Amino acid sequence: MQDTYVKIWTHAGRYRVTGHSPMTWLITIARNTAIDRLRARRGSGDVTEYHDIHPAPGSNPETAVLARSEAGRILACLNELGEARRKAITGAYLEGLSYEELASSAGIPLNTMRTWLRRGLAALRECMAR
Repeated sequence: MQDTYVKIWTHAGRYRVTGHSPMTWLITIARNTAIDRLRARRGSGDVTEYHDIHPAPGSNPETAVLARSEAGRILACLNELGEARRKAITGAYLEGLSYEELASSAGIPLNTMRTWLRRGLAALRECMAR
């Protein structure tokens, strides 16, 4: 949070009125700072390991069991996807890789990677609804 405030303070002169609210500019800086921090702490692991590293605030044993169960469901749904799409989704949303990084590592065009992620998330949503 402090990094976000410092960036806003030091770059306040860069804000330009473009029809968007100032809050949009502030939220974008906060989002990008959070993504940068996650990318700096990149780790590999599956969804269940992610929950162990980042437990929910105020969690108790019951919520921890429920969260692990939910993580197991997500992992099962991820396994229903093809290996390439599973790697793309976990790379983007658990490891913080950019779309460009994912596309270059998979050897596919950027727009194809975006399509994979969009369709993969739709398939995950459908699987989790079952």
